Amino acid sequence: MLAFLRFILRPIFRLLFTVEYHGLENVPESGPVILAGNHPSYLDPILVALPLERVVKFMAWDALFKVSFLRGLIRKLGAFPVDIRRGKGEAAYREARKVLEAGDALGIFPEGQRSERGPMGELRTGVARLAIATGAPIVPVTLGGAFRAWPRYRLLPKPAKIIVRFHEAIRLDETERAARSDDRAYHQDVMQLVAKSINRSLAPAMRGTAHWERWYHQPPSHLRTYEYGPLIQAAFTSVVAGSRREFGGNWVGIWLPVVVYYVYLIADIAVIKPSRSAKWLRNSAPVWMMIGWHHLLTRALAVPAGELNIVLAGATLVGFFAFFWEDYYTLQKFVRGLVVVYYTSLALLIIWPHQIGQLVSVFVFIAVFNVRYRTIYYRVSAPMILASMILAIAATGSASRLLVIYAALSVVAVVYLQTFITAAYDIRKAGEVRQEATNNQ
Repeated sequence: MLAFLRFILRPIFRLLFTVEYHGLENVPESGPVILAGNHPSYLDPILVALPLERVVKFMAWDALFKVSFLRGLIRKLGAFPVDIRRGKGEAAYREARKVLEAGDALGIFPEGQRSERGPMGELRTGVARLAIATGAPIVPVTLGGAFRAWPRYRLLPKPAKIIVRFHEAIRLDETERAARSDDRAYHQDVMQLVAKSINRSLAPAMRGTAHWERWYHQPPSHLRTYEYGPLIQAAFTSVVAGSRREFGGNWVGIWLPVVVYYVYLIADIAVIKPSRSAKWLRNSAPVWMMIGWHHLLTRALAVPAGELNIVLAGATLVGFFAFFWEDYYTLQKFVRGLVVVYYTSLALLIIWPHQIGQLVSVFVFIAVFNVRYRTIYYRVSAPMILASMILAIAATGSASRLLVIYAALSVVAVVYLQTFITAAYDIRKAGEVRQEATNNQ
C-alpha cells in the first residue's frame, strides 16, 4: 500500500511543486531514528517521508482518526494518534517509544502544531525524552517554502518551490544520557540543539521564498528572441501565399493571430500587473500560439495539416507542462527549441510535403530533450513518445526516408540548444546556486 501511494504521490508532487531534497544521506537506512522538523503546512509528513526508502511512522493529531475516510488511510501510512493537549500525550509517547525500540523511523513535529512563517517557537520535550530513553539519533528536518504551498488558512494547496533539508544527526552521549535522563534542563538543551539546526537553514529558506515572491512581482521580460518567431513565420507565410496568388484569401488567418499575440505581449510588458499567473501565461504563450495557429498556417502554406493533430497537440502540452515545474531555465530552453522545431518543420513541409513530418519532428524533439536533460520520469516519457510516433507512422502507412530529415531537425535543435543556449542559462543558474549556497552558510 505504501509503495503504491509513493508511486502515485511522487509524480503529483513533482508536477504541483518544485521540491528539492538535501542531506538524504544523513538519514540512516536502518535502525531507530527520530526525524524532527518544523511544521509549516499540511503537506509536511508526506514531504518528509516521500524521498525515503524506509517507512516513517508519524504522530498524528487524534482528531484526524475520527474522520472515517482518513482513519484507514493514515493508519496504513503508519501514523498513530496523539492528543496534542498539554499533559495528554503519554499514550502517544509510549507508542512512539515502541516504534523506536522496534528499530523503526519516527516522524515528529515538536512544536505540537503548525507553525507560522518564522523560526520555530517553543518546542515540547518529547523528542529529547525519546532520544534519551532509546538512544535513537535525532535528524532535524527543515521544511522551507511549504507554508507558501499550503498555509493553515487556505483550503487547497498552490504551486510553490519547497526545499527539504535533512541535517546531520544529533547523537547523545551515552554517559550523559544515563546520568541526566530525568534532568529537565538537559531535555531543554537537547531541544535547543534541534531548534538551532532547523532554524539555521530555515532563515535562508525564508529568504529564498522571499526571492521568488519578489521575482514573481518583478517587471516582465522584454521580448525574447524566440517570441519573434510568429512574426517571422507570418512574413514568410505571406510571401509564400503571395507567390501562389492566395494571400488575399488567407491574410486574416495569417495576421490576425499574430496581431492578437503581440498585443498580448505588449500588454504583459506595459499593462498587466506582474504575478505568478502572469509569468505562467507569458511562458506558455508560444505553445498556445502554435497549437491555435496550426490549421490557419498550414492552409495558407498549402502544406499537409496532418491527420493526427490532436495527438500532436496533446504531446506538445504534456511535454510543456512537465518542463514547466522541472526547472525554469530548462523550461525556457524547451520552449525555445520547440518554437525552432515547429516553425522550421513548417518550412520543410513546403519542400518535402509529408502528412506526419511535423509530428515526427515535434515527437523526436520532446523525446531527445527529455533524455538529454533527464527531466521528470524521462525513462518513461521518452519511450512513450517514441512508441506513439511509431504507432502514428504505422497507422498512417506513411513511413519514408523523408521522416529521417524531420527527425534529424529535432536532433540538430537539441544540439543548437546545448551549444549556443546552454552557456548563458547555466551561467545564470550557477549564479543563483552560488548565491543560495552563500545564504545557507
